[in-house]
Amino acid sequence: MKFWQIASGDGTVDLEDIFLKLNVALIGPGDLGDYFDHQHEYLKLSDGHLVQKFCEQVAIGDMLILKRLVNPHTSEWDIKAVGKVVGAYRFEPIFESVDVSQWQMQHCRRVHWTVPPQPRRVIGGGAPIRIQSCAEDNPLVIAARDLLGEQ
Repeated sequence: MKFWQIASGDGTVDLEDIFLKLNVALIGPGDLGDYFDHQHEYLKLSDGHLVQKFCEQVAIGDMLILKRLVNPHTSEWDIKAVGKVVGAYRFEPIFESVDVSQWQMQHCRRVHWTVPPQPRRVIGGGAPIRIQSCAEDNPLVIAARDLLGEQ
């Protein structure tokens, strides 16, 4: 099992409700179609490596830490939820335009989210990137394990 931090927006757009209500994690861009059908084209994009991580490296049983940047100057993050990946990668056309900004977020995984009563504030450990693996000593992982009642 590996921990990953994932963002549900960029600070101006927040897709947290979609993630949590539909039990999914989403990432884009998805305008080229299914990742495995268009892998070479995605890898030519500047952020194609992020799509690759989500589609190829995230595995069933891995844990996702849904985080939100609170203060970029102090590296403060809120953990909004922690989820276990329960489904393989799927391309979902229904997420073609998930908000008014017309974000293309069709790369999807099913996730069983655990939502704390209040977001957990963490200093450090986060990265302003859509998806990234986390080391075991990352403050986000330590806080996520605590939220899940793990040691």
